[in-house]
Amino acid sequence: MSDKMIGIQLYTVRGECQKDFKGTLRALAEMGYRGVEFAGNYGGMSPADLAAFLHSLGLSAAGMHVSVEDILNFRSDAYAYARALNNTFLTTSLPGEVKKDWPATVDRLVQAAATAYANGFVFTYHNHSEEAVASGGVTALDQALARVSILQFELDTYWLTKGGQNPAAFIRRYTGRAPQIHLKDMDPADSSFAEVGRGSLDMPGIVAAARAAGARWLIVEQDTCKRPSLESARISIEALQRIG
Repeated sequence: MSDKMIGIQLYTVRGECQKDFKGTLRALAEMGYRGVEFAGNYGGMSPADLAAFLHSLGLSAAGMHVSVEDILNFRSDAYAYARALNNTFLTTSLPGEVKKDWPATVDRLVQAAATAYANGFVFTYHNHSEEAVASGGVTALDQALARVSILQFELDTYWLTKGGQNPAAFIRRYTGRAPQIHLKDMDPADSSFAEVGRGSLDMPGIVAAARAAGARWLIVEQDTCKRPSLESARISIEALQRIG
């Protein structure tokens, strides 16, 4: 597997980013990560300064998690950062809406996708477990896929599993529609978050499926860590490098 495909969601190391943003990104680059996915923290830097800093580290923007409101507002700071960072993907998630009014939520996703595309970006939807639960053989993600031809997905392996899906099979099902994959493992003891390769998920199979399905970024994310987050980040990328 090319290291160029491996990124990390900065939410994983959010505490370290709050303490030392530049030092944290420098450490991630030294570990071998080639992309970082932002989640609202830009280190207090202007778009141009952040772009220059990433370039100095050999890092690329693997995506940006932003609100639907920011995507619909083409004057939002999200677009300024996305342009400066040469970022492709604008991502959001709305798991709480599945049981409230998913058809209406999909309408919002249609608008967000159209606005992002009109501004030169790709909108991707990040799933949690709620969207992956099948009813009559169909998931909320399937419903969105069927209704929105331009909608792309950032599929999360942990939440797919929690929703009752086989991640590798689901990724193959979404061939050409999931340019970003969140690699997140599951501790078999208590179903909590685990470093890639330290849990029960078939990561070699998932990586192979992601590559075959045309994923552009494999993004490590660990919502909570049982050890220092930079140590967890190192464990995950070393596991991915061993997968090859």
